[in-house]
Amino acid sequence: MIRVENSADKAEIYISGDIIDDDEGAIVSWWGDGDAYQWPSDIKKQLDDVKGKDLTVYINSSGGSVPAGVAIANMIKRHDGHTTAVVDGWCCSIATQIFFAADDRQIPKNAYLMIHKPATGIVGNADDLEKAITFLNTIQEGMETVYNDAANDDVTPETIHDMVNNETWLTGEQAKQYFNVTVLDSTQTVAKAGKSENMKNIPDAIIAAWKKKNAADDAEQKAKRQRLQKDLNNKITIAVAKAKGVLAE
Repeated sequence: MIRVENSADKAEIYISGDIIDDDEGAIVSWWGDGDAYQWPSDIKKQLDDVKGKDLTVYINSSGGSVPAGVAIANMIKRHDGHTTAVVDGWCCSIATQIFFAADDRQIPKNAYLMIHKPATGIVGNADDLEKAITFLNTIQEGMETVYNDAANDDVTPETIHDMVNNETWLTGEQAKQYFNVTVLDSTQTVAKAGKSENMKNIPDAIIAAWKKKNAADDAEQKAKRQRLQKDLNNKITIAVAKAKGVLAE
């Protein structure tokens, strides 16, 4: 979901969902499922409406397409107003490129950043696989350049490289040890459950939050079904009573 809130000189954008390419965005938009995804051309339209304004970008995303994420990050970087990025629940994989593209970055104590190696799926011969490896290594170098630019002075490129290779999860307080970010008080926002199949080390706290939310959603759905069934039973009872009344006449 992307929601833009405007005032005279400030704007807020909420990016929540998996990051996909423009061609996929056209499909999900047509099907009415756009709230669960983000794609460059849609975000560009929103940014065009807030040109010249200070911008706060709220992020809750598990990542997604590298080209799409990089494109969105570059749009944020080019924005002609002061930009602030805030992690709402979690900011993972390519979504971190958007986060670090902002002039200022803020993350609550209990929110998460996750950086890891890029991945792809490929079918082909040995030459194709070697090309894919070269491609992925090049992508990783570009991602690490962004992380290094945002890192604290005492954090070395070797440290960043190891963090990416090992899929590193950081709470707000931990992120402050490595990156130039501002830590905010804890929030109650639940991390966005999206394309997490490529994530290896999801923190127990996030899994617990997902289970709690799913349990609450299940309970709400059960209560809704019970209300609907009760209403249906009442309608049936009334209809039967009316039918008996008509027959009695």
